[in-house]
Amino acid sequence: MKAKRAVAIAVLVAVAGVGVYLIVRQKLSGEEGRIRKLMAQVEKNFESQKLSKCLAVASDDYSDNIGHDTKAELEDDLRLLFQTSRSVRVKLQDVEIEVRGNEADVALTATAKAENVFLGDVSLHRVVGHTRYVVTVRKERGRWKVLRAEGLD
Repeated sequence: MKAKRAVAIAVLVAVAGVGVYLIVRQKLSGEEGRIRKLMAQVEKNFESQKLSKCLAVASDDYSDNIGHDTKAELEDDLRLLFQTSRSVRVKLQDVEIEVRGNEADVALTATAKAENVFLGDVSLHRVVGHTRYVVTVRKERGRWKVLRAEGLD
């Protein structure tokens, strides 16, 4: 009797696990999944310190609330960051996504630190005063791009 019960419980757990997997897989394979992949790509691109890769995920209409009103202004600051840094570490956590057609808001916590050759370790929070952001992304020619970043702290 105990063996049958154990088997029944194991089957229920397996079925529930498969159901959860299918639900999560379906959700992540849609637009939300593509946006999560974009956010993971942003982390990698910054840590690789490749300017062209960082700019490739930004919309031509990019802006933020820390002084970049154009993609060109962002490019200038990123170029300086990469030229003066030995390493850049970026971690995006607590990601929450709300998709609205061809745009989405991505709330996230960003922890970023650069090992600057002149200043030593410099954190993004110390420079701009934000750790929590809402990043607006927009689908452009079939690909999600970062349109706007706004610090909330």
